[in-house]
Amino acid sequence: MKVRWLATVAAIALALGGIPAHGALAAPGEVAIALFAPLTGSQADVGAFNKNAVEMAVHDVNAAGGVKALGGARLRLVVVDSTSDPATAVAAAQRLVSTTRVVAAVGMGISPLTIPVQPVFERAQIPLLVHSIAPAITTSGYHYTFRIAPTGTQFGETQVEFFKALNSIYHLGLTRAAVVYENSAYGTSTAEPIKALAKSAGIDLVLFESYPHGLTDASSIVTDIRKSNAQVLFPVGYTTDAELIINTMTVQHVRPLIIGGGAGFIWPAMGKDLGEKMNGLTSVASWNWDSRHIRLRPDLWAIVTRYEKQYGTFMPEHAGMAYAEVWAVVEAMNAAHSADTTKIAEELHTLDFTHGPMTLMQPGRVKFNAQGQNIYAHPVMVQWEGGAPHTVYPPSDASRKIELPK
Repeated sequence: MKVRWLATVAAIALALGGIPAHGALAAPGEVAIALFAPLTGSQADVGAFNKNAVEMAVHDVNAAGGVKALGGARLRLVVVDSTSDPATAVAAAQRLVSTTRVVAAVGMGISPLTIPVQPVFERAQIPLLVHSIAPAITTSGYHYTFRIAPTGTQFGETQVEFFKALNSIYHLGLTRAAVVYENSAYGTSTAEPIKALAKSAGIDLVLFESYPHGLTDASSIVTDIRKSNAQVLFPVGYTTDAELIINTMTVQHVRPLIIGGGAGFIWPAMGKDLGEKMNGLTSVASWNWDSRHIRLRPDLWAIVTRYEKQYGTFMPEHAGMAYAEVWAVVEAMNAAHSADTTKIAEELHTLDFTHGPMTLMQPGRVKFNAQGQNIYAHPVMVQWEGGAPHTVYPPSDASRKIELPK
């Protein structure tokens, strides 16, 4: 019986491409993929978006027949809470790679948490698919990190281009701008390009001020904005800080045109908590649920509408990108005919995704270069109306025209 049992295990292993040193066979007939995201702490709202989307993606993969090149192997989701603290995130990553065999980890979208865990996954030779935007994530020489999202540098560039487009379309004559940003990898990587491009865009940068994450009082920042006489504000921050700044501006009757820096300015909590205050507000985003290529493709539109039906809100940017990451890993396994993590990484560096759910990312195409950066990734600008952000720029991605905020 022991001989027959060993023969059976060997046959299953062969069907799944073997169980090499870097393989990730979770059990006969399945492979494990990890959600690695902050499910507790100050960034728990982001973790929830990712968890919802990854669970939906794993369900969809299995409902579509599993990993077909591995004999229909089912995906098994391993959920790991990175927490919102970088030191704890590193410990969580170390426990994951030392105790669980996974084909990849997906779902990390917070730069200060991503950067310290990259070496852990690199040493373990496990692909880490992320949508954090700090430029250093794909410029530090890691072979096993793959970013599906654009970079913070692209964020700042897109905000400046949008500023110029608003001036051109509506003949606003805006020149004076203020930048207030969280003093973190995310905040500085978004704010610095605005500063660098301000002069060439005809922007008189009258205020450039950072603040620590976790504001309890935004009155001094808003006072500085008011004193600067800025006509346009480029704020960069996560949900709690973003809400505090907007509410304090309302109290102090400070009303510059807002061009947000993503994160809290585009997530469902802002729309729910601030209601009509959000109407007309614009922000940059890594991805948006109603970009033109999604509306034009029934297969992609079905994903975002099903998410909304299942979770009661539009599909946030982190959710859309995390969903796509799962499918990218699956297609890499199909191309490799293996659950070997080193082979999966090689396929991720090689494949040019032009169809399937991973092309939720605008413009409907994904390819990672040698540094792990999606070369087709670019930000979009969104504008809030009726409780949701709608894509308004660039024209190739827009589903609605830009409306001048009242």
